[in-house]
Amino acid sequence: MRRYWVRALAIGADGAALLAAVMTYRDWRLNPGGIFHDAQGTHWRIVGETALTWFAPAWVVLSAAALVVFWWIARRR
Repeated sequence: MRRYWVRALAIGADGAALLAAVMTYRDWRLNPGGIFHDAQGTHWRIVGETALTWFAPAWVVLSAAALVVFWWIARRR
């Protein structure tokens, strides 16, 4: 069963990283309220915080979903 945990965490991390990258880029591009960049350049602290706020919950949810799928597949065998 330990393998399933490791694989689920890896799949969750990969999916969360992809989601965080896409959504952070989208937020940076739209620049709501001018918080991501202005005439002085990009505010990397805000970009990093945004990426983390997308990554953390997505990692939990995607890892849990992957674990359920792996458990279901193992049970059916």
